[in-house]
Amino acid sequence: MPVCLIMSADGAVRGCSQGAHDHGLPGRRLAIAPLCAQFAARLCSVVRVESTAAEELLAATVVALPSDEHGYLLPAGEQLSVPFVKVADPGWLDTQVGLQAQRWPTVDRRVLATLWWYSVSQVFLTPALAALLVTGRALSPKPSDVHLHWLSDGRVFTARSTAVLEGPDPVASVAAALRASLKMAIPAVARTGDTRELPLWAIATDSLANRLLWVGRACDEVDRATLLAARVVDLIGSPMPAPRFVDIDRRPPRTGQVRFVRRASCCLVYLEPGEAKCASCPRLTPANRTALLRTAADFR
Repeated sequence: MPVCLIMSADGAVRGCSQGAHDHGLPGRRLAIAPLCAQFAARLCSVVRVESTAAEELLAATVVALPSDEHGYLLPAGEQLSVPFVKVADPGWLDTQVGLQAQRWPTVDRRVLATLWWYSVSQVFLTPALAALLVTGRALSPKPSDVHLHWLSDGRVFTARSTAVLEGPDPVASVAAALRASLKMAIPAVARTGDTRELPLWAIATDSLANRLLWVGRACDEVDRATLLAARVVDLIGSPMPAPRFVDIDRRPPRTGQVRFVRRASCCLVYLEPGEAKCASCPRLTPANRTALLRTAADFR
């Protein structure tokens, strides 16, 4: 049975035999049922699938996920494609951080830069991590290969990769490429926000863990996703802290547990008047954080 589906520009669908096991990733093979021609054509139109390997791998990743999870991978509305390497441009980055004041007008530059990075760090690595977990192959997260889908108010919700990473160990290739992107972006964000780099590395860890946990939930592969997060971060190395997770019991009459990221970072949004700490915020007391996460678990 095919592990994934590859769709070309004319809507043709073919099987791909390379899956998680073929590349040494722990877990089972992913079997994806054939799509009807109508859905295949619609999806090809949305993601603009062409003959490039990157676009085919994106299509294979998208069709493996439930339709209500496609929003993290497919752009919506009118968005401008901006190369991720623009983060290294001081003038461009300064403008992007300044645009955050439209939503959070009273906080200082350090908080605005932190909030910007909290968002973008989750977005730029999503295609690579989703493809890696779903197919065992990876879209490139290298600075030169990632394009952010940018809105005129500075918000960034999705990104795309223009290349597929090759090599005998896709996990090691992703880790090396992510390290290059993070080593480019984090010093730039720290300079723009006049803040330290270490908290931004912690945000990157939490972003990576959150995105892999999202894909793991969508594919019913939570354990494999969290193991993969630990391996990727270990390969990236210092100063990136290890990802942490916590399992929260559902309240009766529901049973079972829900896994969440045990965050090492704070987005600082609570410093804006009227905003509150997130349910997983490390600045909450342990008791308050557990109570909020248990409420969140009730909705999963």
